[in-house]
Amino acid sequence: MLRPEEMRELRIITLDEHVDRVIKRIDALGSVHLTDVKEFMEDWGGLIEPAKADPVVMKTSELLARMNNLISLLQPASAEQEKRSLKDRLFRGEEEQVRVTPIEYRSLTEIESQFNEVEKSITTLREDTARLRDELMDTEDLLRVLRELKELGIEPGFVGDKYFITVFAGRLPEANLKELETALDNAAGELHFVCARTGEGRAFAIVVVMKHDRAAVEKVLTRMDFNSWTPPPDIPLDDTVRAIEEVESRLKSLQQDIMQREREMAELRDAKLAELLAMREFVQMEDTKAKVKSLFGQTERVRVIEGWTPEKNVAEVTSGINEETGGFSVVEVSEPGREDVRVPTLLRNPKILKPFESVIKMYGHPSYRDIDPTLITAVIFPILFGLMFPDIGHGFILMLLGLALTRFTGLGKDTREMGIIILLCGLCSLVAGVIFGEFFGFSAYAGELINEALGMHVPEWLILIEHPLLEPLVQVKLFFVITLLIGAAHMGLGLGFNVMNHLRERDMAGLLTGAVKIWCLCGALYFLLLLFGFYFTELQENNTTLLLRNATIFVVLPIGSLFGLRVAEELKHESNGKKGVMDYLIILIDGVIDALLENFFRFLANVVSYGRIMALALCHAALIEVFLIFTFMCLAMPVPVLGQVIAAVVFIFGTLLVIVLEAIMAGIHTIRLHFYEWFTKFYDGSGHEFAPFRLRGGSLSPP
Repeated sequence: MLRPEEMRELRIITLDEHVDRVIKRIDALGSVHLTDVKEFMEDWGGLIEPAKADPVVMKTSELLARMNNLISLLQPASAEQEKRSLKDRLFRGEEEQVRVTPIEYRSLTEIESQFNEVEKSITTLREDTARLRDELMDTEDLLRVLRELKELGIEPGFVGDKYFITVFAGRLPEANLKELETALDNAAGELHFVCARTGEGRAFAIVVVMKHDRAAVEKVLTRMDFNSWTPPPDIPLDDTVRAIEEVESRLKSLQQDIMQREREMAELRDAKLAELLAMREFVQMEDTKAKVKSLFGQTERVRVIEGWTPEKNVAEVTSGINEETGGFSVVEVSEPGREDVRVPTLLRNPKILKPFESVIKMYGHPSYRDIDPTLITAVIFPILFGLMFPDIGHGFILMLLGLALTRFTGLGKDTREMGIIILLCGLCSLVAGVIFGEFFGFSAYAGELINEALGMHVPEWLILIEHPLLEPLVQVKLFFVITLLIGAAHMGLGLGFNVMNHLRERDMAGLLTGAVKIWCLCGALYFLLLLFGFYFTELQENNTTLLLRNATIFVVLPIGSLFGLRVAEELKHESNGKKGVMDYLIILIDGVIDALLENFFRFLANVVSYGRIMALALCHAALIEVFLIFTFMCLAMPVPVLGQVIAAVVFIFGTLLVIVLEAIMAGIHTIRLHFYEWFTKFYDGSGHEFAPFRLRGGSLSPP
């Protein structure tokens, strides 16, 4: 589990007539990562050339766009789906998908012909429905106008130009009525009449003016946002009641026609949706095949396919391709070097460790040469979090939250994986709470603090552990030294992995440099512990000679080692091997800088950085104890019932605030310690993920 899966390079050479069957077999195998042959062109010495773009791609892309548009028309989001209950969203599992029964088609031409017929039927029906809906809206508006005219006692034929007058009918904003009167006075004098009905912010008005004032009045009405209505010729103009009856009849007929079209659309949906989905799946497969062929190499009659597969799948892939082509193909298998950046990375970890792969990939996907840090991260990440967030009660709440997220399957895979991480972090918080003796902030130290500050006693049942192994707020110095040891061990593990990488690559210079870095880390830890006076007899006995000896070992020895390595590297690259005194002096200075600044002092800073574990734990304890003091202050209020209610609110609010705030901070700093202090010691993270080729529901493997 500490290394990505062993991969093998595949080079498949097959005839043109077999390439489609080979692609289908690779899809069925589901264990081949295809890559662009252009990455390997140098290996062929000009014998092959990259495949040209398949013209089928343009056709399939255009067909897919049309199919997706048509399917979206047949699959509108229903109100029932939008209003699903929270319970359904959380517990129903993954979204249900339409199951498509595979249908074999002979060609894209056959698909296109069938699709054109379906598209024409659906498009015609939708256009007809849209036309009827527009007509329905116009008819409904006409009916409203006729009803307004009926209330005003005016026949439809009265509206329009007469012998001496012009009658306008229409709607305008109710707020503009008063201004309309004034504007008409200015435009037409006193020879005008306005009759209006108001409601819901709009007004229906009849404006009667002299015919010779029509042009001036039209400008006024336009300025007043007057929506003028003209009576249509197909209604009785001399009888409003009869006109209303005819329009109502027309409205009912339109509604029936629309319902009929909707029924026809539903029938089409039931009859053609599954067929359309099957068509789309076929076209998607043809589109993927056409696109993947552009990754291949070619000659006049041969196609060359480059890819990768896990070592354990080599026999299955080889036999499958030979079987598919009847033996008329060549499959070459070779073992790539770990330093080959083209190799995709496949991580195989137990299911419980999978969530921590997402944490690692936030930094960068492992390269093929990298050590897979998933297992170590899955162990150390929750432990560091727990030490920063130590509390039995708070950890138990985090465990419940994580368990709930893993059970709410409808929230998606990423959320469930996050639930596993939260669950494990909560468990470690609970264990750390036992070590530190904290339960919802209550501890032996908190009890003494409340007693001294308020003269009140904390109930004994709230202090679960009277004598904890470590009290952070009391034993600060010891806690800080423990964090330094944790940091040194964590970084030392990373440096050890770095040495393993160099040893695997047989890089002796890198191996020795890595060993020197480990020694510098030990020296940094030694001087930090010396600073705090822990476990060293030279301080107790005031033994200056022993102190100088150790300083020499931890400082001068790395400088000498790096100096020797630099000299060896320089001599290796110099043909004559001759160097002057100044050359060696420069190399010595470089060794001093590398040993002291690049390693020793950097490791000092890195180790001290793990002191954030103590800082977060102290902040967590201090913050919750502030709310505990407020809680007991409320309990001391003159009105006991009111005080108890306020105390409960303060305690619950404080607990929730601390859990949310401190958990987020602990998570951020735990990630920071991994990314900056640990990964930088051994992890590259510049790889790309193994993505097996899939024809259905997938995409081409990344280069």
